[in-house]
Amino acid sequence: MKKVLFATTALVASAGFAAAQGIEISGSAEMGYAGGGAGVTEGFFQSVDVRFSMAGETDNGLTFGAVIDLDDSQQDNTNLTNAFADFTVFVSGAFGTLTLGDTDGAMDWAMQEANTAGSPGSLNDAETGHAGYEGSYLDGDADGNGQILRYDNSFGDFGVAVSIEMGADGTDTLDTGYALGATYNLAFAGGSVRFGAAFQEAAAVSGNGESAAGISAALAMDSGFEATLAFTDVQIEGGNDYTHTGLGLGYAFGPFSLHANYGIDNVNGAADNTGYGVAAGYDLGGGADLLFGYGSGSTAGAADIDTYSLGLSMSF
Repeated sequence: MKKVLFATTALVASAGFAAAQGIEISGSAEMGYAGGGAGVTEGFFQSVDVRFSMAGETDNGLTFGAVIDLDDSQQDNTNLTNAFADFTVFVSGAFGTLTLGDTDGAMDWAMQEANTAGSPGSLNDAETGHAGYEGSYLDGDADGNGQILRYDNSFGDFGVAVSIEMGADGTDTLDTGYALGATYNLAFAGGSVRFGAAFQEAAAVSGNGESAAGISAALAMDSGFEATLAFTDVQIEGGNDYTHTGLGLGYAFGPFSLHANYGIDNVNGAADNTGYGVAAGYDLGGGADLLFGYGSGSTAGAADIDTYSLGLSMSF
């Protein structure tokens, strides 16, 4: 025990020293129970995440830095996933910000997802895991191992971004992807609306390329009410094109946060994908939250798949 205590004390001391040099350490942990309907793993759920944020500044005011996200240690009743690290590196100045790594492409950066409407989240992301939810758009379709280069900048209430994602090797189905995005924030008495518009394309090495275009609007009221509406048109060469519509609603009052979302993929020549999700949170204070999430959806007319989770989320 003494050796463990000494090692822990040394780590804390070094972390405090590092923070003074432009390095910050933060983390999160989760514990609870997750499950669902037929075919869904059910049992105890736990995860641990550690994040290192590093930043510096040149003599002429140019900011640079990196973020390393160590995702554990996610464990349920059947397996323990291997630890892995997501990381980004950035340079920022009056010209804007250039980011490389596991970051959002310009379309995901500009578009507002249904889950942004006041969702407290859940342990297993049950509220966004259903078949009707649209999240990262075409990010990752170029199989670039999470490596995206994005430039973004803001001018008052306007924001713009452009990104490129390259395939990891010549065997990727989709080799190179790029995206363009723009945002506009409209403030008014009692709230604001953030508009987004974007286009994304992933070129094919062999087979079919794909592209997506979308618009979104996110309403945030000072009263605690939030709403998001997004529409996306996805074109697949030689495949089933589809349009996606997503709606999210949220309301926060006191320590409580409530959220619901619904999404549908209208697929040409096939049955639709639909689903909905709900999430609820109670802020216990000090970085601890009690979270519940539920999602249900069906793909191409198949039976619904349900997932849920309940437990404690901790931020450090």
